[in-house]
Amino acid sequence: MRTIIFRDDDSSFFSSPRQLQAVYGRLWTAGLPVCLAVIPAVYADARVYWSDGNPHDPGIPPAYRGQDRSYALLDNPRLCAFLNDMAAAGLVEICLHGYRHDFFEFITHDRALINTKLRRGLAMLQEAIPAAAVNTFVPPYDRISPQALEALIDGGFHISTRSHNLAPLPQLPKVASPGAAAIGHGQALFVCDDYLFTHTRAPAESLRRARRMLMDQRLIIVSSHYWMFYHPWRGQPGAEMMAAWSAFLDDVLAADDIQVMSFSAYAAIHLDRCGGLRP
Repeated sequence: MRTIIFRDDDSSFFSSPRQLQAVYGRLWTAGLPVCLAVIPAVYADARVYWSDGNPHDPGIPPAYRGQDRSYALLDNPRLCAFLNDMAAAGLVEICLHGYRHDFFEFITHDRALINTKLRRGLAMLQEAIPAAAVNTFVPPYDRISPQALEALIDGGFHISTRSHNLAPLPQLPKVASPGAAAIGHGQALFVCDDYLFTHTRAPAESLRRARRMLMDQRLIIVSSHYWMFYHPWRGQPGAEMMAAWSAFLDDVLAADDIQVMSFSAYAAIHLDRCGGLRP
């Protein structure tokens, strides 16, 4: 059997159930889970500092960009109710995606600050989505310091991130992307270096890469951003990218040797009693 984990980043105050349903509704109708990396209190002036000109994060609607304030997930009760219902039905795994989703938020070396943000972010998600068991952390912008990784391991989290973050901690297992390995006690590290469907790549190329991975890998982690299908916040799905995405879902849903799982479910099934990861 091949396993697919769908990971979507950046659900926040600015998201709507309609947008998420447009992208993932076919999976949910089939009873299949999606891992949603959720921002507890998104910062409206977050910038992408690795891009020329330090543009605003494209997940923030233009009308809000540049405001020096955060927007709490709790202040979008319609979205919270939707996510809570989906979590209760086992159709989403809610993952902690930073605290405010600042670019530099979790690359700090200050363990006290890291622990404060983890504690506050987790508390906010648990209040907003009480049906969810939040066990997995996805770093904002996939950037994280060794000290933050150690804090997450100490805190009992599963972690999903890119391999470049792992080199400063040689004690962590070497994991090829996409892949998973055991860390800590009953915890798993999930490595994914490629956002397969992205607005920075032609839709046909996104589909080609995704299909190739589907053929070559036993574990596939499909990381994306729901807002990418609306980029630059047009309000309607981008027709070409949505068509490529739909074609990929056709392949997944038609296969009889593919199982779709969440991070936590995969870890629960594949972690053996000694803490290793079964193939």
